[in-house]
Order: sequence, then structure tokens, then C-alpha cells
Amino acid sequence: MKFKLAYNTFFATLFFTFTLSAQYHQTNGDGMEITSYRPFEEVTDYANFSECTANTAAEKKACFTGKLQEFFNKNLEMPKDSISQNFNGKVYFNFFTDTKGKLESTEIYSRPETKFIEEKIDLVLKKIPTLKVVELEDTAVSTGYVLYAKFNPGEPIRLKVIDIKVSKENLKEEEKKAKEGDFSFQVVEDVPIFPGCEDMDKSSWRSCFQNKIGKHIVKNFRYPEEAEELGMQGRVNIMFVIDKDGSVKNIKTRGPHPLFELEGRRIFAKLPLMTPGKVKGKPVRVPFSIPLTFKLN
Repeated sequence: MKFKLAYNTFFATLFFTFTLSAQYHQTNGDGMEITSYRPFEEVTDYANFSECTANTAAEKKACFTGKLQEFFNKNLEMPKDSISQNFNGKVYFNFFTDTKGKLESTEIYSRPETKFIEEKIDLVLKKIPTLKVVELEDTAVSTGYVLYAKFNPGEPIRLKVIDIKVSKENLKEEEKKAKEGDFSFQVVEDVPIFPGCEDMDKSSWRSCFQNKIGKHIVKNFRYPEEAEELGMQGRVNIMFVIDKDGSVKNIKTRGPHPLFELEGRRIFAKLPLMTPGKVKGKPVRVPFSIPLTFKLN
């Protein structure tokens, strides 16, 4: 299946303010229901099973996946007719825990051929015990988990964790504070300089930056394999800041499915160190918002 990438570069004057409870429903060509995914932040610490006390990110994730796998194996009752259907496939789902580690909500990405098992998965998720919560910078956080369950006839269910992110309760307040020291791409005196644009005339820095960003996206883009398998399409807004030291920080995403958001964050996390934007000769933070459209032909 062929695909194409569309992107428009739009430079926001200020950060977007997110409404975490908002959802927008749509269906793809296969009738799969898609809901908007919360714009959480990617971190290395998150609500986890109480038995998971490892220190490294890899060990924490491995423990979380293992414990969740055990929980599913113990509690998931596969419908008897699934054997006769010779069911072989994946079910994508996510769930969210609140600031106390309790299950808050679940979302399952529905397809006609997996309808018979989705209700069973939802029942298992609702039995998940209260997880051990974390605080980031003395701020209570909720956690979102993105996974898929792989089913093969005669084999135990296999889980894969695709993404884990957290959301701070005072996200809006933090963004409000950040705005005070930010300068948009349109008004900043000296725009951030992308590597390779240094020797150009100052009047060409903006156009050179846009050109380099476009080439970076095309070079690093790959259509998420799982999304392609499901025939999914959608548009993701990627928001980030080029900080005073020229590094890319605070990458946040908002889109119709976590697979697209994860790909968007991966692309922009690979941006190189730049010469920071400046006002009156002093480095400043410059926020950006760039929409990416994932489309299959």
C-alpha cells in the first residue's frame, strides 16, 4: 500500500492550550472508530505495578509489560468460538489512570473482525489494580498507556507496549507561564538558525529554516506499520520549543491515534541542535506548531 505525507508549517504565536477531556470521533475506511488522543508528555517515570521497583527506564517498562501480561493471562477469557474462527490478529487499545493510580478510562480501536474480543479486553482492563503513582516536580500526574494485544490460535495472548505518557494536572498553568518568555517565529528578531543556514544572508534565515524542516520531515518520516495495516489516516499537530540553548524541547502532540503521535514525536526528537532565536542579542525560546497529515493512497 502506498502512502504520502503532507505537512504545512505554521508558526504559532503562543502555545496551544489543550482541553484534555475533548474527543473527536471519526471512522476510517474500514469502519474503525478513532478518537482523539490526549496530548500527554513522554517521560521515563509513570504509574506502575507496586512490584516494579527497578531504576532504569528499560527495566521499568519490562516489569510493567510482564506484570500486565500475567494479569491478562490470568483474567482474559477467550470466547470459545474464537478457536473455530481461527482468529489471528491484533487489537489496539489504551487506558488511563488518574493521579491516584486508579483506572480512569479505556479506549479500544475497533474493527469488525475483533468485535467479539474487545468487550473481553475491556473487562480485564477494568480489573487492573491501583497502580503506584509518581509525582513529577511535586505535581500529581495521570498516565496513559498505549498497547496492542496479539492473538494466535492455540497460543497465549502477547502484549506489546507502544507508548506510555503522563499528563500534569497544572498543564495549562505551566503553559501560561511559558508564554511570558516566548517569542513567535514571526516576531522574534533573529530566528533560530538550522544547521546549514549559518552562511546565508539574515533575510533568508526564515525561508532556509522552513526548507530544512521540510527536508528533515521527508528524510525521517515513516508510516507507522500498524497504522498502515489497519488502513488508518489522520492529521497530527506537533508542538515544540527551540530553547535558549538551541535544543528542541517540550515536544507535545495531538492527533487521532497514538501511533501517529508517536511517529510525530520521533521525527521531531531527531532535530539537530540549532543556533537559538534572539531578541536584542539575547537567546529566547521560540515555540512552533507543525501539522503532519498521514494519508494512504
